[in-house]
Amino acid sequence: MRGQFTGWPEQAMDVLWQLQGEPTHATRERYRADRERLVRQPMIALLNEVADTDPRYEDFSVWHYRTGSWWWQHQGAVIRLGRKIEISLRFSLDGLRIQGAWWYPDPGQVDMFRKAVASEGSGRELSAIVEDVRKKGYDISGDVMKRPPRGYPTDHSRTRTCLRCGHSACRMRVSWTVDS
Repeated sequence: MRGQFTGWPEQAMDVLWQLQGEPTHATRERYRADRERLVRQPMIALLNEVADTDPRYEDFSVWHYRTGSWWWQHQGAVIRLGRKIEISLRFSLDGLRIQGAWWYPDPGQVDMFRKAVASEGSGRELSAIVEDVRKKGYDISGDVMKRPPRGYPTDHSRTRTCLRCGHSACRMRVSWTVDS
C-alpha cells in the first residue's frame, strides 16, 4: 500500500492560480517544486490507490508538465484498460475532469461494436448503460458518421448508436477534496 490519497490541498489551487495565462519561464520555475508536491503527487497517490483496489487499473501514466502553459495549468493522467480503451483524469482550476473513452478503434473493433449494438440482447443492454451514464451527468460523445453503415437499416431503433466510431463519457467535478 502506497501513500493514501486525501484530495488536493487548497494550496494546489493557489499554485495553479499563479500559473494562469502565459506565465514566464521564471514564474514556472518558481512554482515547480510546489506544483510537483501539491498538484502532481496527489494525482499519483489517487491512481496508486485506485490500482491497489483493483489490478485492472495498474497500467497508468501521470503526465509531467512540458514547456507550454496549458501543461502547467492542467495535471493529466490516464489509466489504460485495454486496446484503445482508457480512463483519463485532469485536475485544473476548473476541477477534476474524468473521462472514459474508446478512442480510434480498429476497423474490426468497430464492426464488432456495431453487431453488438444491432443485436437485441447486447444492443438493449448497451443502450441502457449509455442512458444511465448520461442521466448521471456525463456528456456522451465520440466520432459520428453521417449515415448508417452499409447493411444496417436506417430505421433501426439503435441506428444513432451504430453511427458512432468511438465513445467517450466525460464529467467534470468542481470540488477537489475527498470529502466532497
